[in-house]
Amino acid sequence: MEKNSFQEVYEKIEVPQEDVLKAIQNGMNRASFDVPKTKRNTKIVLWSTVAVAAILVSSSFISPSMSHVMANVPLLGKIYETFNDAIGRSLQSQELITELNKTASSKGIDVTITNAYYDGAVVGVTFNVKGNLNTEESGKVVGFYEIFDGDEGISDSKELVHMEPTDDGNIGHIQLSYPESELPQEATFPLEFKTIGGKEGSWRFDVPINQLPYETVTIDKESSEEFSGVKVHFDSILFGQASTAINYTATFPIQGKHDQVRLEVYDDKGDEINISMDGIDLKTIEENDHIIVKGRSVIPQSVKGETKYLEVHPKVAIYEQDQFVSLNASTPVEIKADRQNLAVTIEKITVNDHSLGVDFQVNNGDEMGRSFGFFKDFARNDVLLVKETEKDIYMEPMQHAVKTIHKDELRFRSTFDIRKLDGFNLNNYVIRVNLGSLSANIPVELDKVKMDVN
Repeated sequence: MEKNSFQEVYEKIEVPQEDVLKAIQNGMNRASFDVPKTKRNTKIVLWSTVAVAAILVSSSFISPSMSHVMANVPLLGKIYETFNDAIGRSLQSQELITELNKTASSKGIDVTITNAYYDGAVVGVTFNVKGNLNTEESGKVVGFYEIFDGDEGISDSKELVHMEPTDDGNIGHIQLSYPESELPQEATFPLEFKTIGGKEGSWRFDVPINQLPYETVTIDKESSEEFSGVKVHFDSILFGQASTAINYTATFPIQGKHDQVRLEVYDDKGDEINISMDGIDLKTIEENDHIIVKGRSVIPQSVKGETKYLEVHPKVAIYEQDQFVSLNASTPVEIKADRQNLAVTIEKITVNDHSLGVDFQVNNGDEMGRSFGFFKDFARNDVLLVKETEKDIYMEPMQHAVKTIHKDELRFRSTFDIRKLDGFNLNNYVIRVNLGSLSANIPVELDKVKMDVN
């Protein structure tokens, strides 16, 4: 399922006030522990891809001139290079980008939608912003926008976007997978910016998009894993002009509502092919005590003629809730995953006037192909002392030292300074174990599937 399932913090956002935006930022920081460190170029992209909504426009909306296909425009190519959009760069080189000129104005800020494309399952939009804008410490302007009125059934329907300064305002870029299983030939891309440069307002658009020619090839192959109860059926491949999309149907047990499908794809030479958007949820239903997800992953290139087949290695990150250990607990205490061979054992808790020490072992010493540094990071960030009344609130971790007791056995000791904790006692603090960080980074591996391309 979609990686953003681990970031429910912004699912019910209605008005992006300053405190809400800060909460989103905290959610972004939190997600850094839930995303696989080896796949950060996938749709964990999360904050640079996607969002859009609404049809009404402000009274100062400027009517667009007729859209037309662009010729060679150097600035356009530069925009797609700036935002590392391989699909946009390829389509631009083929002269397949549509130029638009739609402007909405509010609060002294003008937003102009400049270009768009619709290739297979992927939509891309570029825009320009002018006006009196506040910038972040990085010098960039940040906006907040929605797609399809922030529909909670659509992945990434509410997003932050970071813009790049130019001599003529600021440029921005949005890319997303079309959020439906069926892809229309002609559609509108409803987009509303809610805040730009620290100012709340409404900049609304209905961006027209026309589908470029694409080919659909039916796939009927399946892979499953019995212990975790997950199954992935591959339905079809979409071959666009500059992109390739793999559509699948994933089935999880009812407790796997937030499980995530991830794909690794290799060509006929064994070289890995980059996936730019992974685990996109198109539709989720509950049926016969199972969760069924229609999903999609996008390759930012056309693979037709480049390889004879695709070898797909499906993986599933099993969602795990945080678990808590009382400081009065009789040790050892083993925290185990229900559907995966993952565990953390709290072996000893010691307390004196100055500090609290926690000795623990990760995964029974089994590295499962990960580096020791990965487990050292887990020990530092995901076994923490927290106030019992604030155990579900994610803030900056309490300062502590982590010592490796036995490297080969993945045994660690965390020592927390309790002298500055107001009214500390064993009853009002607990140890929080974020087992979900392990499950997100050590997904269940299913049997590989081979898909003919030609």
